[in-house]
Amino acid sequence: MATLEGFCRIEATLTPRVLGNMPQGTRIDFGFEGMATSSHWEGERPVRGVDYSTVRSDGNMDLDIRATIGEKRETVSYRGTGVSLVKSPTEAHPQELITFATGNADLAWLNSVIGVAMGEGKDGKIGIVVYVVRD
Repeated sequence: MATLEGFCRIEATLTPRVLGNMPQGTRIDFGFEGMATSSHWEGERPVRGVDYSTVRSDGNMDLDIRATIGEKRETVSYRGTGVSLVKSPTEAHPQELITFATGNADLAWLNSVIGVAMGEGKDGKIGIVVYVVRD
């Protein structure tokens, strides 16, 4: 039976850019930069990316995320999709499904697992915990 294993925690600052109304809803690109910590490496690793969000008619946001953790040979790229449940104009709770890609030999196992992430965005900051699904 599959289980969830903690992978990392990400803390980042958001830089929103409103693109405006689109056929699918209001588009907001949230650039983000911060740090990731994990038991799988020592110290902090930089995180950078963009969440291409669309505000739906129910007020929640569809998420389309592209990001990296680490630098140079230690880089892990990830793509995420999901929904962010909007609690107020300055607070939302993202829920994400993630796939990974890396050439880092120590983290190559990420290439064959999926991840799930949950967290909170509030007042221009976001904190999420990423889990991987293990057999």
